[in-house]
Amino acid sequence: MQKHYLPQRFCMFFAGIFAMTVGIALSCKADLGTSPISSVPWVTSMFTPWTMGEITIFMNLFFIGVQPVLLRKIYWRELLGQFFTLLIFGYGIDFSMGLLAWVAPPNLFWECFDCILGTVVLALGVFLCIKAKICVAAGEGIVLVLALVSKAKFSVVKNCFDITLVTISLLISYSQFGRMQGVGVGTIAAAILVGRWVQLYANHLHIFDKWCPKN
Repeated sequence: MQKHYLPQRFCMFFAGIFAMTVGIALSCKADLGTSPISSVPWVTSMFTPWTMGEITIFMNLFFIGVQPVLLRKIYWRELLGQFFTLLIFGYGIDFSMGLLAWVAPPNLFWECFDCILGTVVLALGVFLCIKAKICVAAGEGIVLVLALVSKAKFSVVKNCFDITLVTISLLISYSQFGRMQGVGVGTIAAAILVGRWVQLYANHLHIFDKWCPKN
């Protein structure tokens, strides 16, 4: 029966990706630090000729390539799904950064406002993508594989993964700028709030339930 709603679920999925890229762009414009998964591309884009979206693609291609190595098996359908999703997501980030080029918060209040709004929009995108159940993102895919191989809880591996990315971002930041750049209170806010917003959407936003698989 769920096959009848496949077009609707794909629309949800692509709308979710777009919302995620807008949320990430908003957090970058707030200049208080972006989400852990985007922290490395954001910091690296500040001193290289590559865009944030391009670096996101490069980094996540590595995540995709590592998965079959760890599993010692290739799941072509899942990997190809992650690859095409990654291309849309990466170039979507650059599109959203251009779309919000006019955003320049004049003071700390508006920086905080854009930062919080970014987490709200990002969480909506995450919720829609999860709800649609079309494909997992490369970042989530590598965490799932690491959890499976290590036999650890997904939440524990996810926390370690995020901490590792933020640590790498800080090391890059201090090595290039001599100070914390591109990582900050906004990174902490994203790590804490996005999951809370996603749960809030799951509890109260039921308009899409009829289209989506229950398991």
